[in-house]
Amino acid sequence: MLNLAGPSYDFGNVLFAVLAECEHARRGLLPNEAAARLTETVRGKLATIHESYAELGGTRPYWEELEREVMERALPQYVPAAVEQTRLERCHYDLWRQGDPAARAVFALIGLVLGGLIVKAPFIPIWEDTFAFLLALSGILYPEIKQLYFDRRHTRFLNRLIAKAEKYQKSDSLRYAAVGLPAETAAEEGKPAATAAPAATAPKEKKPGPRRRRAAEEAARPGDGPPPEQGKNRA
Repeated sequence: MLNLAGPSYDFGNVLFAVLAECEHARRGLLPNEAAARLTETVRGKLATIHESYAELGGTRPYWEELEREVMERALPQYVPAAVEQTRLERCHYDLWRQGDPAARAVFALIGLVLGGLIVKAPFIPIWEDTFAFLLALSGILYPEIKQLYFDRRHTRFLNRLIAKAEKYQKSDSLRYAAVGLPAETAAEEGKPAATAAPAATAPKEKKPGPRRRRAAEEAARPGDGPPPEQGKNRA
């Protein structure tokens, strides 16, 4: 898809700005109002971006396709993920006792006991006693580990949305077949449409003028030769 306003208005960059605005707003939204409020946030952000896009001479067909990508493809996928991520953050990622010190102590004890059983098991090739203490340390840090996992999962989801938008823009089905604006777009924008360069042709032979034709006819007559030389002294 031809973008005349610069790389700042590529699908991926615009969607990144929109999702950043939504991520800032979603933390204060209730689940029953998240869809409507996020849609309103996206429309407002797109309106702000469109003002500068129009000032730089962007085309209307490109912007319409960009809006469809954001509103009809990315937003329906984003809203459920945003609601779930907000729920996890508010309930402390479904941790028992919200991961308080008592819960961490229990997690560490479970890790220590489990690690000791693994070390003593004859069919598991682990003989280091420190493995049990490593599992105990993992139990203490379990709340942070779970939070990091879900946060990174949400971040990877957002990155996939942006990557899909970039891939869609660069796909062969949306590239213009000719260089420059198509005819219908140029007519809407009031710009001349680009035309293909004419094929190279062999140079045409120039026809001789009337004077050259007359001189050639006189030279071709029989018996007409150059005048005899005069004024030469005989030896």
